[in-house]
This record gives sequence, structure tokens and C-alpha cells, in this order.
Amino acid sequence: MAGEIIDDRAGFSSWIGLVYAFNLIVGTGALTMPKAFEQAGWLMSLVVVIVLAFMSFVPVTFMIEVMGSANAMVRRNKKKHEEYVQEEQHMTYPTVQKEMSQECPYHGDHSAEERKPLLPVSNGSSEQTESDCTEITEKIEMGKMASLFFPPVGVTLFYICIIVYLYGDLAIYAAAVPKSLRDVAWLCLLWG
Repeated sequence: MAGEIIDDRAGFSSWIGLVYAFNLIVGTGALTMPKAFEQAGWLMSLVVVIVLAFMSFVPVTFMIEVMGSANAMVRRNKKKHEEYVQEEQHMTYPTVQKEMSQECPYHGDHSAEERKPLLPVSNGSSEQTESDCTEITEKIEMGKMASLFFPPVGVTLFYICIIVYLYGDLAIYAAAVPKSLRDVAWLCLLWG
């Protein structure tokens, strides 16, 4: 589901791996690069490929920084939640009930099960140095990162951008892959 933290231990099925490999290897660039090299020549083609590789590298580094920041925010929120739960456990029941009646209009007798943290809290040391503050320890989906950093309107715009991008990508595949398969099949029929 969009917006959730993905379990680090979860793997991909063989079919999902095949789809990812197909997307990376047989993408439109792999189908059209030989023709582009033929028409533009080796020198110009290599220069353009190197410039595009650098232009792809820069957003990847930005994405890694955002992933590190998102991990730091998630860890900070977990730590705050853990401190809140520990503080709540040390309060007496009448004090908790009084505070709940002031904060929540639906107060009442809440069982201890409802006051447990929703996310599991690790028992590791909470002391972190400056260098490992943004260490990427959890896989956080892009939709979840958008909800951490953007207001609701920004999250909606993020999803609209992703949908438009994927629709364009699908349109390119729908045009390029059948044409390439047709050309290959036609050559096989001629030579076969």
C-alpha cells in the first residue's frame, strides 16, 4: 500500500524481478540507442551519453539524501513516541484520565492495549552520533517520504506527477516494444 514503510526482510517474487529487469534492460533506450549511434556518430553519441549519465547521477544523489533525511525523521518520531509511552506508563491512572478528558472529546476507559505503541520500538542504544543521524536503515517508499515532507496538497501533486510520468513511460513502451518485436519477427521470417 502506498505510504507504508516496507519491511527490510521482504523480498520480491521471480515475476516482479523479471518485470524490473525487463524495465531496466529492455527499456526504450536499449531499443533505440544503436540507431541513435548510427545517425549521430560515435563522438557525439558518447558525449551525449556521458552528459545524460551525469544528469541522472545528480538526482540519484538528491534522492539518497532525501532517503537519509526521511530515515532520520522516522527514527526521531519513533524516539518521541517511545518517550511519550514511557512517560505515560509512569503516570497514575487518574492523571492520565484527566489529561485525556482535556485533550480528547472521546475520552473514557482506555485499556492498556490501546496505549501500546503502534510501531515496534527497537531496544538498541538511542545515542547516535552526528555522522549516523541520516543513515539509511529502513526502506521508505516515495509516497511515505512525500507525506513526511509535503502538506496534503503537495502529496496529491506528487502522486499526479508520478501517474503522468508512468503513463508517458507506458506510452513509450507501447510504441517502441511492438515495433521492435515486429522488426525482429520480420527479419526472422525473411531469413528463416
